[in-house]
Amino acid sequence: MKKYESLLGAKTIIKDQSLMRHEEIRKQIRILPELEALIPPMNPAEFSQLEENIRKEGCREALLVWETTESALGDPAGTAPTYVLIDGHNRFAICQRHGLDFKIHLTSFASLADARFYMIDNQLGRRNLTPEQASYLRGLRYLNEKQEKGKYDRQDHKGQNVLYDNSASVHHKGQNDPYEFLTDTNDKGQNVPYAESEGGSTSGKLAQRFNVSEKTIKRDAEFAKGLSLLAPQLRTSILSGREKVNKGAIQQLSRLDQPQRPLETLQELSSLVKPESQPPRSAPVPAKTEPDLNEIAVLKKNLGELTRKLNRETDNLTAICDEVIRCTRQLKALLKRVPS
Repeated sequence: MKKYESLLGAKTIIKDQSLMRHEEIRKQIRILPELEALIPPMNPAEFSQLEENIRKEGCREALLVWETTESALGDPAGTAPTYVLIDGHNRFAICQRHGLDFKIHLTSFASLADARFYMIDNQLGRRNLTPEQASYLRGLRYLNEKQEKGKYDRQDHKGQNVLYDNSASVHHKGQNDPYEFLTDTNDKGQNVPYAESEGGSTSGKLAQRFNVSEKTIKRDAEFAKGLSLLAPQLRTSILSGREKVNKGAIQQLSRLDQPQRPLETLQELSSLVKPESQPPRSAPVPAKTEPDLNEIAVLKKNLGELTRKLNRETDNLTAICDEVIRCTRQLKALLKRVPS
């Protein structure tokens, strides 16, 4: 329960245990492909260990379920209640496979976009993400916020002769496409102006939130956008570490013309992107790159501020400690990545 309260904040979680364990609700749990796609895949060893633990000890953590209606999911005439799985997809699959019991916590969100934002933030708060998975989720967060802001702007300012419907093309849009919200918003690189939102740019706010630089957020967006052009199986293999691919190739793909269909193999990817130029063997390896130095400086500054907070405040210490751990892990990963 405490696991969800820190991110859900003031949202009401229904605590009636008899309701949460009601068989009819558990039978109606629904998985949305676009939300399930936000869960970084486990590697086979991790999944096997989780499965073994649940079979031995039961499903000790409750699943988080969004109690909503069909209308909130895009059916204007839908008034029937529906129960969407928000957190616990792997645990749910294991319990279903072995016929095991599980508990649920019910919560509410104002919209599907809010549920999406919560899921991304929840995943980014976990400590077992690879650098690629964290980059992908930060990029998704950015692309989602830009897309939602674009919707707001179009609704607010659409004129009689302005055809907003033609202003963005959706990647591989289909009825069950989990990436249909990734629109081509001209995120082509650092020289393209990004729209400002209240209180600063989207990239600036997310950089501060996740303790990275703005350049990192924009590169993350390219990475997420490039991954959206891959077939789901290949994308999952890359994020789980089963397939090794140069991150720059995925970012380069995001800046190319959209392929006719999702790429299914690394060979198809290699045929579209140019290999990054490598320095001659005799050339000295460059020292720490400027982006890495910037990110390291930002993380060190944030760690200092968090330490001062720990000394000053008496409430919410758990959240501050979690931020310290997250910053430390990111800093450690960066220091490993750059040459000494």
